[in-house]
Amino acid sequence: MKQHDLSYWEDLAERYYLAETSEREEAQLHKFLCSSQAQDPRFDEIRATMSFLHVCRPKKEISYVNLPFKAITIAACLCLAAFLGWYQYHQYNISSVRVAGEEIEADASMLMQKQMAEMFNPIDQSER
Repeated sequence: MKQHDLSYWEDLAERYYLAETSEREEAQLHKFLCSSQAQDPRFDEIRATMSFLHVCRPKKEISYVNLPFKAITIAACLCLAAFLGWYQYHQYNISSVRVAGEEIEADASMLMQKQMAEMFNPIDQSER
């Protein structure tokens, strides 16, 4: 690139620091600074400044168009998590017991109640 072209870019960078450039000129300056032609050390400061401002620029406004879809997705995930938690709880709460040679599967608390009832109920002597 010719020397007078570099002076144009220096002037444009100076105008950028003074906030006198248009968006189109800023885009041109950014494109120039990303090229191999701008590897001159005198452009290091403007390159660093523009890079920093590009990274720290404010985020775009929240789009409310996809908000209902996101809400439905979140609700579906919560329902799925609740169902899986309920299913896991009931899977671990099921026990199997072998009674009189027969295997019985039931809720652990129900099996405990049956066993406690059999242990503490007196056996009638007439049944023997």
